[in-house]
Amino acid sequence: MSKKYKFLHNFFKIIEELNIDYWLEGGTALSAHRDGAIFPWEHDFDIGVLKKNLDNKLPILIEKISHIDSEIIIQKKFPFLDNIIQVYCNDKVSSPNQIDIYLYTEKNENIYMRWFNSPLGFGSKVLKSILYFITDRLSKKHKNFFLKSIINKIIFKLFFYINFKFYSSTYHSFPKIFFEKNRKIFFCGLELNIPFMIEEFLEYRYGKNWKIPDKNFNQLGKWKTSKARPILRQDFLPHPKIDYDIYNLTNYADKKNK
Repeated sequence: MSKKYKFLHNFFKIIEELNIDYWLEGGTALSAHRDGAIFPWEHDFDIGVLKKNLDNKLPILIEKISHIDSEIIIQKKFPFLDNIIQVYCNDKVSSPNQIDIYLYTEKNENIYMRWFNSPLGFGSKVLKSILYFITDRLSKKHKNFFLKSIINKIIFKLFFYINFKFYSSTYHSFPKIFFEKNRKIFFCGLELNIPFMIEEFLEYRYGKNWKIPDKNFNQLGKWKTSKARPILRQDFLPHPKIDYDIYNLTNYADKKNK
């Protein structure tokens, strides 16, 4: 096994031990199927998972990842889980050194991933700025940790509720038929899962010209026009659960690993 891919091998060993169904996602799926090699400019590795298949396994996943010299971040360090888990390798050799786990929810004939923590619209940005300003001022002005914790939770829940009830965000959305079966591909020294309908998936995600390499695809913002990225109301999917236990468990695992 190449030292370069040690992080990937350790991570996918855990995924297999826990019997977590996944598929290669986004640019990782594109580079694996079309090029057979990771893009030179990529630093992360993307996989997709149905959220319902991960919920009950999340605590043990966090525990196991804490033993492979890495840091795990749930939902950009917010105390809930809706669309993303990020795993960062601590060594200086592994490349890629980051794995993004994208979480999807089934609804009707599609699967959806909602960027809940990035609501759209001017009003949402103003609200976020005000609430973050309040919590920042609170942390600097008050020394009572318990009081700060209670007030911060109240403020966060207020933002959480308003965000869910009144705003929209970008989603990733695909026909779930793409993922009803997976097939194997040899990539980075591993046998990994990709959608059985991989070419249909890549065309839906990147457009009809997905077979033509374009290193400026992201820089030119072409990804924003993908039909796989609808804008929908936040309440299109169920309300995410605020979960301070997972938030605290992640922090504990990261501190133990340092």
